[in-house]
Amino acid sequence: MVEPIDAIFEEREELMVPPTGGNPTLRIAHFLKPSVTSTEGLPSPFLSAEPTISELENLPLKVCFRGWQRPNERWKMWVASLHSKYQSIWKESGIYEAIICSKYSICKHQDLILGLAQKWCPKTNTFIFSWGEATVTLEDMMALGGYSVLGNSVLSPLFTKEMEEILEILLEGYTTVAKTNSIAYVGLHAWLEHFMGSGSKFEHEAFLSYWLCKFVFPMPLYRIEKKNFPIAIHLARGRIALAPAVLSSIYTDLCLLKAKLVASTKLDTEEVLNLSTPFQLVQLWAWERFPALRPNPISITQCEPRPARWSKLKKVSIENMRLAIDSAGESFQWRPYAIAANHNWLFPKFYGEKEQWVSVDAALDKELASFALCIRVCELLGLHCIQLYLPHRVAMQFGIDQDLPGPVARYNASQDIVWSHYNRSIGDAKLYVPPRLFEADVTKGYFEWWKQSMSAQKDAIKNFVTRPRDSRRIPRVYYGKMENYNVFVPPSSSVESFKGDTVKETLLLGTFSEKRLVIDDKPLPVSLSQKMSHSTPNDGAPKKDLLMKPEAKNIQGEGSTGEAEKNLADATVTELGHPTNIAVHVKDNNEESSSSCKTEIPGLELEARISRLERVVAELKAARAINKFEYKPAK
Repeated sequence: MVEPIDAIFEEREELMVPPTGGNPTLRIAHFLKPSVTSTEGLPSPFLSAEPTISELENLPLKVCFRGWQRPNERWKMWVASLHSKYQSIWKESGIYEAIICSKYSICKHQDLILGLAQKWCPKTNTFIFSWGEATVTLEDMMALGGYSVLGNSVLSPLFTKEMEEILEILLEGYTTVAKTNSIAYVGLHAWLEHFMGSGSKFEHEAFLSYWLCKFVFPMPLYRIEKKNFPIAIHLARGRIALAPAVLSSIYTDLCLLKAKLVASTKLDTEEVLNLSTPFQLVQLWAWERFPALRPNPISITQCEPRPARWSKLKKVSIENMRLAIDSAGESFQWRPYAIAANHNWLFPKFYGEKEQWVSVDAALDKELASFALCIRVCELLGLHCIQLYLPHRVAMQFGIDQDLPGPVARYNASQDIVWSHYNRSIGDAKLYVPPRLFEADVTKGYFEWWKQSMSAQKDAIKNFVTRPRDSRRIPRVYYGKMENYNVFVPPSSSVESFKGDTVKETLLLGTFSEKRLVIDDKPLPVSLSQKMSHSTPNDGAPKKDLLMKPEAKNIQGEGSTGEAEKNLADATVTELGHPTNIAVHVKDNNEESSSSCKTEIPGLELEARISRLERVVAELKAARAINKFEYKPAK
């Protein structure tokens, strides 16, 4: 049988392994295309990711989430006043839930957003965690934003005389409001006050324009953007695919945020970054999937959208966000929307109790057609950007088995071509829909590829050697801090320790063998903590209290910074020739200070070592055994 050129699925018998490891099982599995059967030429996912940032607290970068909008009471009143008259149109246009979602307020957890941004890979538009790859998908836009993946493009022109006349009326209204307020542009509040309850024949289009400018495509200056008028006019009469446009903007700002975070490590003065996309969707994505990093959701009624369960909830205080994210692999919820939000929750048709093979024809249900778009590789057309969408790299988020992801080429084409490719017909004769509670696996080849990629990261940290410090380098001062359970994590993500009046030893990181920390197959005894465990209850979810912010405990040292530097002068830890940045934490007369000694190896970047160190530290945190450490004097 000849396989369709544009098929979404591939079905074959493979050795499958649980993502956390286990015995392989030979069975029929389903995969998202494109996939490859060999790792030859397949880049490591960690090499694709940008270097991570050692510390977020002291970066000279102020991030302002301008698109993180909260509703005011006047907006809620406007929604209520138009609800009965226009709710049927909203449902037909695929924006009913999105409008209702705009009535709820999501409290910002900036540390969580920045912690995720560190893991963002601009090349794949995915988060690269030590335990797997995940991302925000079109399904998340549907479930959390209430946006449709079906419909016309957001850039669709007005194609009737009536639509053009309505546009002229909205433009006239814009001019009137601007003159009334003696300003060059129209603010959101002024627009609302002008049209709300005005009895205007086109109040609905004005209402949708406000909603688009405040919640969907927010403007940094909180103003009405005239380019959104055509979208509002279309939505008042039919369906527009807002989901790909919103997701494209989120991808773009995640890439920008990651780039700025990396660049800010080299800045001397503070820089301000304004992000205008609705980043609350990224936080909702994280709250749905990371049980230990979220507050307890509230109960909602059947008529409320899923985001209502997070409305006005305060963030959970996390002492070390990077560590918490890296140790969350076992509890990560790959399919959170398969779990009912309340006892009467109505699941979409692609969350059936049994697997389905659905014929693809003109009568294909809208919900199933939406699922097909969610799992198909494409480019996402936004208002100002085009971004790659690679669901085949995160197949387990759709209940589909994960294979080695094949490469995807960019079209680098016009907006019309990009949209026609997104909106193309489904190439499969039948659509495979997995069971709602199916737990997907990975192929043996994928598991080994990921494991080898991880090992390459660990080996550089595992086999530390000591070398003389470059006498030409002058140590710099850093500020470290005491983390939970007496574990000291300096801001550079190096893990050093000291005791008494001088630095006694640099902690060598290895791997866990059963319940012992080993380096090169030899146990490493150190006394760093008596509680360095990551307890896990029977359901596999980490205990939240271990990740919450503890009472700080300081290490009391008696030496001076100069004494610490003297001890470091003869010993520097390097990572297979990689550059090092060794931070030590001392106290002098009850004042905290720290020093850092940096040795650079040409051609290699410090960030590579930091990234590897983070993952090893995450393994330490995730270990369930209670490990005891002791310090030894540095030679």
